[in-house]
Parts: sequence; structure tokens; C-alpha cells
Amino acid sequence: SLRRIGRGFIVSGLCILGGRPKVGKSWLSLQIAQAVGAGGKALGYDVPQGKALVLALEDPRRSRQARMRMQSWPLGSPVEFVTIGGFLDNLGDLRNGGGAKLARKIEAEDFTLCVVDTLSRSVNGDQNDVSEMTAALTPLADIAGRLNVAIVLIDHLRKNIGEHFDAVADILGSTAKAAVPDTLWALYRRKGKAVAVLAVTGRDVVPQQLELAFDQMTGCWQSEGRVGTLKMTENRQAILDALLDLGPCSERDITAAVGQDRGNTYKRLQDLVSTGQVRKKRDGGVVQYMLA
Repeated sequence: SLRRIGRGFIVSGLCILGGRPKVGKSWLSLQIAQAVGAGGKALGYDVPQGKALVLALEDPRRSRQARMRMQSWPLGSPVEFVTIGGFLDNLGDLRNGGGAKLARKIEAEDFTLCVVDTLSRSVNGDQNDVSEMTAALTPLADIAGRLNVAIVLIDHLRKNIGEHFDAVADILGSTAKAAVPDTLWALYRRKGKAVAVLAVTGRDVVPQQLELAFDQMTGCWQSEGRVGTLKMTENRQAILDALLDLGPCSERDITAAVGQDRGNTYKRLQDLVSTGQVRKKRDGGVVQYMLA
């Protein structure tokens, strides 16, 4: 049976996590690895404790350690990191025998999660070549399925992506990259929005689109629920309560009533407007907000 890491979010098998540069893919993969090592939560889902392997092939050690401190990693977490030097010395190009070596390491050391950050650093071949991509990914897909291990490959999305959050269409390179994995995630930054979208699709998961907000204090992504819904936090509820008491009023009035930072109040108001819970209209030179 499938070993589920984060029920409904990721299952055992081969997964590609795609996103544009600097969107927060590495932060998310570290967050999941920490949850596996500690036995905690990822994006609100319970994660059973296990061993994790992270091939950190891009970020310098100092940068990675700073991120781990921000995410409050516990000492002694059963997570092994392999740098680019160790990867080249002991594993090598995934399409040229490295994939089989990595599979053997996962099996021998009983990892439940393996993160490869990034796929482009681990495969030197043409990512548009179906045969090369199939040769690189198939050993990993086989070992993931046989041992119920989750293997997450960090990858890129193509430049000209649409507005429909389609992970299959947007993963950069060969169609084999989308065909071999069991699960595809695509992380999108929404234009003009304070939240990102994680689109999830695959053979053994329910297709879904989650809205995520990045917490600058903890370095972790927080789930705001599925696209089209909005997690009702205490701060958002305070805004709704203030509008109930005040009636139509300005952002300045709402900020004073709830005692929140004005920038955050504005963002929360726009979120509530986007989901139809709050309306806004311009009255002269002032924008007024009211309950829908």
C-alpha cells in the first residue's frame, strides 16, 4: 500500500516539484524534509516520522544552514545532506548510472523521502530528449514504487505559462519528465496576489490547487486552503467583525479598529475581497470597504 506523507498531499513514488526561479521551491522541500525527520506537519498535514535524504546541489552550505535555523530544525534530525561535491564523487549524473546508485543508497539506508535539488544539476543531458530523461528517471521511479519511498525532484517551469496552473503542461523540457513521475507539483506566484498556488496532480492523489502564503518569520509555507476558499484566520475574522460594527469605512478606519499593521490589513482586505466576503467601492476620493 502507499505510504502517504501528508495525507492527500504527497504519496510514495516519484514526484517533480516545478516552479520559476526564486519562487520558494527549496524552502518548501526543506520544510517537508524537516517534517519527515521530526515527524511533524507540512502544509497542515500530519507527516509520519522517517529518514530523509536531501541532495542539496545548488545552495551553499551556509545559506542552507541559515534557512534551517529559520525553520527551527531540531538537533539530530535524521536528515542526510549531500552537497554537489559528494554527489559528483559518489553518485554522478542520474542518466549515466547515477540514478541506479541513488536508488541503491535509498534502499540500503531505508530513507522514506529523498529530495533532489535540482534535477538540472543532477542530469547533464538534454532535458528535451525523451530517451535521456526516461533513462534518468526510470530507476528512481522503480525504486520509489517498490520501496514506498517519496522521491521529489526540484525542477523548473517553462517561461510562457498560462493562467490555468497546469503542472503537466508547464514542467520544463521533455514530455517524458511529466510522463514518468507519479505526482507533479507546480508552484506559481500569482500576479498581484499575496499568495502562491501549488497545483498537485498525479496517479494516486486527488488533483487540487492549494493557496500558500510564505511566512517570513519561520521560513515556511502555510496552507490557506484550496483555491477559491480562504482560511479564516483570527486577523481576517477581526476585520470582518470590525466591518460589522463600523459599516462601510476606509482602510485607515479598519486598521485603527483592529490594531493590525496597515500593510497586512490591506493584504487581508484584498484577500477577503477576492473571495467575495468583502466589497469595496470608491466614494469620492476614498475607497470604502463593507461586508458583502
